[in-house]
Amino acid sequence: MAPTALDRGPGRAPDAEARAWIGRHDGRFGPWIAGSLRPGGDTATICSPASGAELARLADASSADLAEARAAAAAAQPLWAALPDAVRARHLQDWAGEIATREGCLAQLLALETGRPVRACRRWLSRDLAALRQTADSLLAGAADRPGSAPLGLVAPELEPGPSLGRIAPALAAGNAAILAPGPADGRLAMLCLADAAGTAGLPAGLLSVLPGAAEALSDLARPPIATLRGPCLHLVLEDADLDAAADAIAGLLGDPPPGTAGHWLLVQDSVAERLHAQLAGRMARLIVGDPLDPATDLGPLPNAALRDRLSTALAETGGVTIQPLPRLPESGAFMAPALITGLAPAMPEVTTGLPGPVLLSMSFRTPAEAIRLANAIPPAPAASLWSETLATALDMATALEAGTVSVNGADLDPAPDPLELWQRPAGLAPARPEAAATGPAPAPSAALTAARKMQPGWAGRSAAERAAILTRAAKFIAERAAGPADRLARAAGTAATAHAPWAEAQGSATLTRHRPLGVIALLCPELCPAPCPAPCPAPLTEAALPLASILGPVLATGNGALVHPGAGAGTEARALIGALEASGMPKGLVGIVSGPRADLASGLAARVDLDALWCFGASDLPEDLPARAATTGKALWLSETGTPETWSGPGGAGDLFRIAAGRFRTLRLSWGA
Repeated sequence: MAPTALDRGPGRAPDAEARAWIGRHDGRFGPWIAGSLRPGGDTATICSPASGAELARLADASSADLAEARAAAAAAQPLWAALPDAVRARHLQDWAGEIATREGCLAQLLALETGRPVRACRRWLSRDLAALRQTADSLLAGAADRPGSAPLGLVAPELEPGPSLGRIAPALAAGNAAILAPGPADGRLAMLCLADAAGTAGLPAGLLSVLPGAAEALSDLARPPIATLRGPCLHLVLEDADLDAAADAIAGLLGDPPPGTAGHWLLVQDSVAERLHAQLAGRMARLIVGDPLDPATDLGPLPNAALRDRLSTALAETGGVTIQPLPRLPESGAFMAPALITGLAPAMPEVTTGLPGPVLLSMSFRTPAEAIRLANAIPPAPAASLWSETLATALDMATALEAGTVSVNGADLDPAPDPLELWQRPAGLAPARPEAAATGPAPAPSAALTAARKMQPGWAGRSAAERAAILTRAAKFIAERAAGPADRLARAAGTAATAHAPWAEAQGSATLTRHRPLGVIALLCPELCPAPCPAPCPAPLTEAALPLASILGPVLATGNGALVHPGAGAGTEARALIGALEASGMPKGLVGIVSGPRADLASGLAARVDLDALWCFGASDLPEDLPARAATTGKALWLSETGTPETWSGPGGAGDLFRIAAGRFRTLRLSWGA
């Protein structure tokens, strides 16, 4: 009898390479330290979310493991940083070659442990290998050779799901040692295999350590002073969009979300909301839910059954309308059918807290301006797709949208690799680990912060040339009285006026990388005079204002507001410098002066959710828990030792690094063609 249907047959990809690698280590893993895998202590079972079967036993890192990793990194990093750029590039290229030979094993490990479809895992690996090779090529081109700059030292890059070589490779290329702390969603076995490949490729022992489960213990390590975006993936669909293409791409992202995102949020224009919802429901019903090792699978299992049960409860209790097509689900494993929730309002719990997993939360809007207000009312999204056939409207919305990566009429939402400059610091400003304990956090100065927060959007909205002109006028105004600070403002103005957004083209698409301001930054300047200062400085705007001008110039040129603690003996100079800037056209209140004990002030500022970054120069007197406080509020933190006067008057370097740290990189991708 002839078949009545053409059912898809089984097509499971092999997992022999991953099983063999696990077997070579007897299925038991600990931290990777100093070029070798440590046995670890108490082990926990890693189970496959697709079948529940045991994959391996893994021990989380202990405090002794962390201390050993620190010591190994401290020994390896100076020697690594002293190598010529070409030698470091060759090591990274060898590492890329070793990863390429293990590509099948790494993809299988990721699919087995995380439940992501193997097709997506292969794409991640391809992307990360390209990022590693691009970093090595940049190193050969001299991108890390920046006068006046130095490596951060020992760093702890925040990881994205998968190998995250777009973050790890630039950190190493810039001359740093790195300690990684992968969690279950990052693929811990794959990260250990990645470190094993680094050892085989000849990277120095101790340069790269992998400490599973040690993320909180690494909060005091140096990292780029730019906060990592976390949150849902955002999708905006306008009434003139290609609804078929938008529905297909958005539904496909439910099983392969962009790195760093948790959940999905859809904003669709009223006039096409019902049509788009119907098309999404039809596309979701056709998703293949099943074994992550099957190359045809679109949606794998959730990380665990507890998350599946929590999402099922949330769907049952939602105030919106749930549309959940039921594709064929496997009989066992933490699988869940994708769902669409419509009819939501901004204040509903689902919108404010988000739902991780294959759940799409939908709200409607009337005008593009309303869509931007709704989208920017939540913390900036790591990634967003925007759909409109009107290019002018699409570009206007894409540039106004607060998101890390914005793809116009496409679903290429992978983040761009970190620039090498993010992993460097001004020479002479060594990373610090605070030691003294604070007596208690002092309340942050609300009036100055409120004024800076109010003025900053308008300042950022001005053109770079206009901001540069104001800094140039201020520099000319103070040049006769203080040559050093005037020179620093003039340099910042020149950099802002000539900076450009890199544009890269590929077939059918182009990528524009923009540098956007962080918002309001609190600056605790170095103490150049003993406290209390034995005598007032002889005249305003002396060289005591040099550190403040060196930092404040790039911060303002990038479009930020600032709160300034000028340091002992520099209050008069700070007020005179700010007065010169305001007389030259800077909005009054954009820069405020704060005072008080540094340790208590830093703790109070770190706890403020309405402050975007905290830079502390001269950090030896600050509380131990400052990194943890800043991490709780999602704040970018920079801790450095007090610099010498040569640091501020030396050549180049520092101003560019301050400018880069004072912003966040936004990637805009444009697609065209049939």
